[in-house]
Amino acid sequence: MVEKAAQVHLQKVHSTNSYAKENYSCFDLNTITRITADEQTAGRGRFNRSWVSPKGGNIYLTYFFVAAKRGMDLNNIAQIFSLSITKLLNKLGLCPQIKWPNDVLVNGKKIAGVLCETTDMHDKFGVILGTGINVNMPEETLDQIDQPATSLLIETGKQQQLPPLIKKLEGLFFKDYSLYLREGFRPFHRSYDALLTHKRKPLILKQNGHSISGTFHSLNSDGQLNILLDTGKIQTLSSGEIKK
Repeated sequence: MVEKAAQVHLQKVHSTNSYAKENYSCFDLNTITRITADEQTAGRGRFNRSWVSPKGGNIYLTYFFVAAKRGMDLNNIAQIFSLSITKLLNKLGLCPQIKWPNDVLVNGKKIAGVLCETTDMHDKFGVILGTGINVNMPEETLDQIDQPATSLLIETGKQQQLPPLIKKLEGLFFKDYSLYLREGFRPFHRSYDALLTHKRKPLILKQNGHSISGTFHSLNSDGQLNILLDTGKIQTLSSGEIKK
């Protein structure tokens, strides 16, 4: 099990994922490197959306590590990281949910997102696994976000210190990732499935510019989503975005 990451902390950066992409050749590739920042000037979420990243008070974090191409499902890594985040929120007394595949919600509002990217390293992947978690973000800043959003401050009424949260999250994720390397996604299926929104509800999902309408049918043991189409057929998806 990985127990400790090499650490890079930045006061200001375009995004921690971009920094990892541009500088991984300087990292120790035999371990995991954690990049954190006080502020992001061009924070990104999935589908290249802007992630509001004001100075201080929130977690902006990326892990860089090397993974074998065979037997590794990058979608699963993002799903497992989102599950690790929900475990952290549970410890703070919250009841988070996951909007498939890896958005973390509290009371129906987004509190964290995960972005997993890769860089090709011949026989291996360089994995760039990032998250933004709204921690001490006040209501007036949350209102600038283009979707319903919340923060730990709003949900608990308390300011949080970031270093202890990062340390707890890291312990949870490293334990989960080590289990994934040994046994795959199967040990996570039940707990991940139990947290999913939209179950057995109509939804519209965007994938590669196309809209897919149907009903949330079930989750496969490998984390893929089954949608019951209006035609009565079931379509299985490994990626996409639930719009409603």
